[in-house]
Amino acid sequence: MLPSHLAAMILAARSDVVCLVPDAALLPLTEPAAALGLQLLDIPLPLPPLTIGMAWHPRHAADGGHHWLRNAVRRTVQAPKT
Repeated sequence: MLPSHLAAMILAARSDVVCLVPDAALLPLTEPAAALGLQLLDIPLPLPPLTIGMAWHPRHAADGGHHWLRNAVRRTVQAPKT
């Protein structure tokens, strides 16, 4: 696991690994990908949906800041409405 898509792309540029980047991240990464000598391609096969979960200690359930952060993460990873 790497801290960012850009870090994954740098690793891919320096090795023989493949880097998967979500569609939402493609536009800001187009220029860095070209600078690294990478090509951005669509994945050539259908992939199943990915389920992401969150867990936290019960003492944080009523914490306003923690609640805001959970909602921000939820909005960020939520599938777009079609």
